[in-house]
Amino acid sequence: MADWILIGDGNLSNEEDDEITISTPYDLSDLVIALSSSDEMDKSCTESECSDDEADAEEEEEGDYLPDEDSNYSEIGDDVFDIAPPVMSHKLERINRIAHLVLPRLPAKTLLRFKSVSPNFKNLISSPFMVLSHILHPKLVSGLFYDNGDSFGYVSFDPPLSNLPDASLSYLPEPSNIMASTLGVMCLRGLQTLKYYMTNPTTKQWAELPQPNMLHPDDVSVVVVFDEPSVYNFSGDYRVVCAYPVIEGVWTFETFSSGTWAWTQSSEICAVENILSESGTAVGAMAYWRTTMETVLSYNPVKDRTNIIPRPHSEMAEVWWELGEMDGKLSVTSKLHEKMILVSTLESANNEEMLHWEKVGSFWLSNDHGDPRPIQSQGSAALVFWEEKNFLRELVLRDVQGKVLRKFDYPNNYHDFVPYISTLVPVKRSDAGTSTEPSVSNNDELSQEASET
Repeated sequence: MADWILIGDGNLSNEEDDEITISTPYDLSDLVIALSSSDEMDKSCTESECSDDEADAEEEEEGDYLPDEDSNYSEIGDDVFDIAPPVMSHKLERINRIAHLVLPRLPAKTLLRFKSVSPNFKNLISSPFMVLSHILHPKLVSGLFYDNGDSFGYVSFDPPLSNLPDASLSYLPEPSNIMASTLGVMCLRGLQTLKYYMTNPTTKQWAELPQPNMLHPDDVSVVVVFDEPSVYNFSGDYRVVCAYPVIEGVWTFETFSSGTWAWTQSSEICAVENILSESGTAVGAMAYWRTTMETVLSYNPVKDRTNIIPRPHSEMAEVWWELGEMDGKLSVTSKLHEKMILVSTLESANNEEMLHWEKVGSFWLSNDHGDPRPIQSQGSAALVFWEEKNFLRELVLRDVQGKVLRKFDYPNNYHDFVPYISTLVPVKRSDAGTSTEPSVSNNDELSQEASET
């Protein structure tokens, strides 16, 4: 006998082959009702009230609900919940297993609204397991922050699901410049005090970092990386890697760790002429930048080690190229002067010294696209371009074969885009409990605001 939970025009099916099909993941009315009523179910349906036959039937129907060959999502993300399965009745366990499959695939804004459905929903969505699983399921870039002269703006690639509650980040103590963004967590630097701030614009959580030990100049380049192995990083520990010049053409690093709540000065120096600050990209626990020497500089803050990597297609002249993160790998999108686009990812054989570029996509853009320029992106396999068509500027999201996924008229000039992925990653704060402890906004207040919208 099959159990069905209707979701919009599609359904979740648990039949004999234990396979689930997710058709329309944004309309979850019936799942919301099921999970909201599961609080009462947990009280009324205990294991002692379930018959042995029913328990046996439930066990027979357990299995891999989403086979690898039918899924484009992260296998690790689905396995996260096997680390600490909840103790509950069989009926509630089935509902929660379905929720564990569906919820990580939803936009972060939707999850915030669902927190107000019931205590069970709130506890489930707030759990470190759900937050981590939500991160590990690849998602398209939610939008782009961009320099707007005396301030910054935000373009959402999936409104209203990716709109932010306060895209101007007015809740921060002072006007600030955006320095970096990784997995939904952003680093900013105050215009007046030069203090560093960390925030998640989706949840409006923020924290003030202690002052660095060294004086960072205006041309400091920042990348936010998360401690590895990420599958066990339930506390959301991150590092803020700051690269800055010590003399002309020679750079070094200072890194802040949320685990120790302290800055550490690197012993590494590297001669790379100049680092292109806006190119800073995080992949796992590594930070990468483009350099004016047409190379890629990598830095491992844990091992305090740098590496210089030749860019792909270095033999080709007149190439415009940009770094990005794609499905957990460093990517490079290159545009040749003939408007041919090449996409490559950095591969390794479990050894940082044995690296090579592998082409994963290529396509041509027609002549009516003006002068397309790749923009830094992150998340699942998608590329962002700034294009001109019929003298109109557009932001275009394409797949690795050139198919248009989203596009928007761009309201201003081309300026320092920062990609953003909406997540529920908490902004780690100091646990010292001293007067220097940073401020963090109350995330529950935002959940209430999101439910009202």
